Amino acid sequence: MGARKQDREIPDTSGVYQIRCKPNGKIYVGSAVNLRARWDTHRRDLRRGLHHNPYLQNAWDRYRESAFEFLVLEYVDVACLLHAEQVWIDRTGCINRPFGYNIKPEATCAGFGVGRTWLGFRDPSGNPVTIVNLSDFCRRNSLNASAMHSLSKGKRKLKSHKGWTHVNSVRQRDYIKTHDGFVDPDGRRVGPIRNLAAFCRERGLDNTHMTAVANGRIVSHQGWTHVGGKRRLPPLVHTGFIAPGGAVVRITNLSAFCPACDLCLVHMFELKGGRRPNHKGWTWKHDADQAFQ
Repeated sequence: MGARKQDREIPDTSGVYQIRCKPNGKIYVGSAVNLRARWDTHRRDLRRGLHHNPYLQNAWDRYRESAFEFLVLEYVDVACLLHAEQVWIDRTGCINRPFGYNIKPEATCAGFGVGRTWLGFRDPSGNPVTIVNLSDFCRRNSLNASAMHSLSKGKRKLKSHKGWTHVNSVRQRDYIKTHDGFVDPDGRRVGPIRNLAAFCRERGLDNTHMTAVANGRIVSHQGWTHVGGKRRLPPLVHTGFIAPGGAVVRITNLSAFCPACDLCLVHMFELKGGRRPNHKGWTWKHDADQAFQ
C-alpha cells in the first residue's frame, strides 16, 4: 500500500486519498467511491469557504489552493473502503493536530457526494427520506448540498433548509407547526396542514399573509379565511344622504354605490362630515341617523 501521487487527471475509481498541505506537511485522509468527484467536491467547498472541516478550511484560506495536493493512498473496492480508510487514519496519525486535519478518529464515510447513504433527513412534509449521493440529490431538487450536509452534522445553528430537517439538527423543535381551521374561497374547511410554507408554494399563496390570517391579524388572503381568525366588521350603513330629488337614501356599501352613480367617494364622505355642502346635487341630513333608528 504505497502512496501514489496524483496524475494530471485523478481516476474516477474508488480508493483512499489524502489532501496534503505542502508548507506544513499536514494531511487530511478520506475515502471515496469516485476519487475524482470527491476531490472536485473538496475543492468546490474549500473555494467557497464552506468546507465541513474547519481545520482544513483555515489552512486552505491561509496558504491558498496552490499549496495543496491530492494523493491517492490506495485503490480499494467499495466494500472495503471504510476499513482501508481506518487503516490509513491510524497509520498516518492525521487526527493529531501536529500531523493532520482529520477530526474523528474513526472512518465514517466515503465522501458526502458519491456513494454514501444518508439517513435521518425529513422532507418538508415530515416524511423520513433516505438519500444516496447527496450532491446529486440536491442538484435534482434545487437544494444546497452544503446546507444539507450541515443539517446532518449538526454543526450549524440550522433548524431546516427549504423545509428539510435532520434528526441531528442543532435547533430541535416540534418539527413544523400544524395548522387547522383554514377555509378556502369556496367556504370549505381545509386541514390539518402539516407544512404551511409548502402548502402556500403549491397554491400561489403568501405564507406570511396566511399566517396572519390564522393569527387573526388580517381577515383574509386571496379569499382564504380561518375559523379562529379575525372577523370582517359588519358593513357601515349610511342613512343620511339626500338624493337630488329630495329623497333620503339608505346606502349600505358607499364604495360600490359611488362608482355606480358617478359620484366621488371622497366628496361623499366630506359631505357627510360637513366639510362640503353638496356633491352633484346630493346633500346630507345630519339628524337622519337618529330618524332611522
